[in-house]
Amino acid sequence: MSITAQQLSSFLVLAVIMSVTPGPNNLMVLFSSVRFGVRNTLDHISGASAGSALMLLLVGLGLHEIFTLFPAIQVIMKYCGAAYILYLSWRILASTGEIHATSHSQPMSFVGAAFFQLINPKSWIMASVAISTCLPAVFSFTDIAFYTVLFAAICFPCVGAWAWFGALIKEYLMDARLVRRFNQSCAGMLALSALSMVLF
Repeated sequence: MSITAQQLSSFLVLAVIMSVTPGPNNLMVLFSSVRFGVRNTLDHISGASAGSALMLLLVGLGLHEIFTLFPAIQVIMKYCGAAYILYLSWRILASTGEIHATSHSQPMSFVGAAFFQLINPKSWIMASVAISTCLPAVFSFTDIAFYTVLFAAICFPCVGAWAWFGALIKEYLMDARLVRRFNQSCAGMLALSALSMVLF
C-alpha cells in the first residue's frame, strides 16, 4: 500500500467524526432503537455501515467523475434525497405516542439502509473528502479496498452508539406525551437536514 501514516490517521479521524456525529441516518437509528429496540435495529446499523463503505469504494473507483460529467444527476439525487428524508420525517411525526411497534410498522431493512446511503449527504461528503485528502495522488485498488473495510469497521460501532443511546432514553419515555415530543424532535431534525440538503 502507498498510504502514509499521516493519511491513515487523517482518515481515521474523519471516519469517526462523520460516522458518530448527528445526521439523517443516525437520527433514524435513534428513532428505530427507541421504537423497535437495539436488536431489531441491527439490520439498519449493518446496512448503513455497509452502504457507506460501498459508497467510499465506488467514489474511489471513479463514480464522482460521472457527476462531474453529468452534474444534473447529482442535482436530481439531492432533491430526491431531500424529498425522501421529508417523507421519513412525516412518518415519524405521524407515528403514535406508543413506545412499542405495531404490527404495521417495522424497522428499516439491511438493503433499505444500504441504499439510503445513496441519498445521504453525509455519505457523499465522507467519501469525497476521504478520497481527495486521505489518499496519495496515485493510489491502488488495495488502498481504497483497505479504507473501505476499515470504514465499515469504524462506522458500525459509531452508528451503533446512537442505537444504544436510544435504548437508554427509552426507559424515560413511558409517558405517551414524552414519546410524541421525542418523535416531534426527531422529525424536526430530519426535516432540517433535508432543508440543508436543498439550500447548500
